[in-house]
Amino acid sequence: MKTRIRPERCRPLLLFLPIALVFGCRPENTDDSTLILRMAHVYEVTAPTHGYGTAQLSERLRDKTEGLDLKVYPASQLGSESELLEQLVAGELDLAISGPSFLAMWHPPIGVLDAAFVSRDLDHMLEIARSEEMAPEWDELRKRYNVRVLDTWAYGSRHLTSNRPIRHPDDLKGFRLRSPAARIFQASSEALGASPTPIAFSEVYLALQQGIADGQENPVPVIKSMGFQEVQKCLNLTGHIQSSLQILINERTWQRLTTDQQNILLDTIRELGNEVYAGLIEDEKKLVDQWRRDGTIQIIEDVDVQAFRERCLRHFSTGFEFSDVYNRLTQERSTEETQ
Repeated sequence: MKTRIRPERCRPLLLFLPIALVFGCRPENTDDSTLILRMAHVYEVTAPTHGYGTAQLSERLRDKTEGLDLKVYPASQLGSESELLEQLVAGELDLAISGPSFLAMWHPPIGVLDAAFVSRDLDHMLEIARSEEMAPEWDELRKRYNVRVLDTWAYGSRHLTSNRPIRHPDDLKGFRLRSPAARIFQASSEALGASPTPIAFSEVYLALQQGIADGQENPVPVIKSMGFQEVQKCLNLTGHIQSSLQILINERTWQRLTTDQQNILLDTIRELGNEVYAGLIEDEKKLVDQWRRDGTIQIIEDVDVQAFRERCLRHFSTGFEFSDVYNRLTQERSTEETQ
């Protein structure tokens, strides 16, 4: 049986990993000395993260250098999000993609990025993720677990789907809202007024179809890529989380790269991050317009977003390791909006 590395145990285990990794877990080299990195994530091939982003990485790298290439394993081929993070720390993977809620299981302050209504839109979320406020948290992740954050990509504005309209927090009383298992997503579901129901991403369609969950929440392009509009009647435009993804690399892999290779990899990932952002914004607009026209799913636009926001601000104001940062960021946002 393969032993999984629990987040709370990673730090002491890393003291013993380098010796084994030197011999067993290096990136692949081909006969022509091209270094081939291994990357994995849980997102479907039709989702913006892959379609506009990671699917293009290999070709872009080969266009820019003869010494670096990358093989991507999408759609949970190598495991769940938490399993991929464990593989990344162990050196079994060179790169992986994860969101703040899962990274917060290792370093809790990072979870602030996935707390509902901490940011006003995707631009604001990216500004926070790349700010001096978050820089020490990313560095702490590197120091503790040998995982470096190369960039933050937009994942999209998360909206609720359901079989009846959801316009106010009161409408979510007793509502079984599928959420990822990470604590911050569960807390955000509770903050909205729902009963969080953790279900693996790959099992959500069936759970909705069979009534195990009453609804789920995701960006519109992800809803489309997973076909959730086929088993839900309403898209409720809550926009409660401006969701992000972190592009991660094992620090030992990073240090093995030459300076030129590091710069090429970093520039390529940032370049594709911009394309993912543009693609998902365009996809969301097109899909909502199309669904509104053809009635694929009822679009609930008169959501009392302010009521949801106020409930979430109260929920996250105390009791979380990032509450001080959350309060500061939301206070700054309120000040900006009133100017």
